[in-house]
Amino acid sequence: MTGLVALVAMAGCSSSDGSPGVVPAESVGTTDPAAPSSEPAPPSGPRYVALGDSFTAAPGVGEASGPADCLRTDGNYPHLLAERLDLDLVDVSCVGATSADLRAVQGSPDRGLPPQLDAIDARTGLVTLSIGANDDGLFGSLVRSCAGFAGIATDQLCLAQGRFAEDRLVRGFDALAVQTERSVAAIRKRAPKAQVIVVGYPQLVPAAGTCDRLPMSRAEVVFVHDVNRRLADALRRGAVTAGVEYVDMWAASEGHDACAADPWVAGVQPEEPGAPLHPYAAHQVAVADALETLVG
Repeated sequence: MTGLVALVAMAGCSSSDGSPGVVPAESVGTTDPAAPSSEPAPPSGPRYVALGDSFTAAPGVGEASGPADCLRTDGNYPHLLAERLDLDLVDVSCVGATSADLRAVQGSPDRGLPPQLDAIDARTGLVTLSIGANDDGLFGSLVRSCAGFAGIATDQLCLAQGRFAEDRLVRGFDALAVQTERSVAAIRKRAPKAQVIVVGYPQLVPAAGTCDRLPMSRAEVVFVHDVNRRLADALRRGAVTAGVEYVDMWAASEGHDACAADPWVAGVQPEEPGAPLHPYAAHQVAVADALETLVG
């Protein structure tokens, strides 16, 4: 919207062939400006930093890119957007990342993963932020238990959280909205001229009903859908309060949940490249489409 195409960042490409090739004897000591280069041209666009968790990292969607622990792939929306707009990309998204990992070392010190905000400096022209699903067990651990990954009867743990943790969920998502606002402020402090866009979460499960892709009861599906909605809304509220643009993937993914005919997210057993209860390539393309509209 602000026309800040000249303001985004991601890591450049590497050469596929570093050999100098065969040089004819008569050309030794001279340079032919018309000769094709074996090195790819560096990105001409602005520096783009992508901050986020697994919904940004997109495990399984493409080829591995970055630290092995992060399960980041080159099929994620930061890579797609950078390729389309020729941006200089720095993608620090990582599976399991929390809002705390924006400012602190991610995981154990021996992983060697610095705070995600360290990737941002005054040269940065664009920043996308999508993080919070793993904060304090608000959503990530809840979905794992409701989908049976905890190895126990799902109703026993999943619905118990709905009955006894309502106050904690309300407080947690209110805190995430505030945290999102503070994260935007921290980004702006490091890159005052950057365009900042918060990317929301998609719908994982239908509003009602279930399917073979989701080994969950109807009551569990309703509960997870409601918590999923609150998660997306927390990021939206944080973005609005911070005064930055927001990509509403909750609305965009309507009719593309794990049970849909055209799913953008996997069920418990992915049917195409991706991770359980995580985005497929179609979701990453949809996010890149929305971002291109805002940045281009």
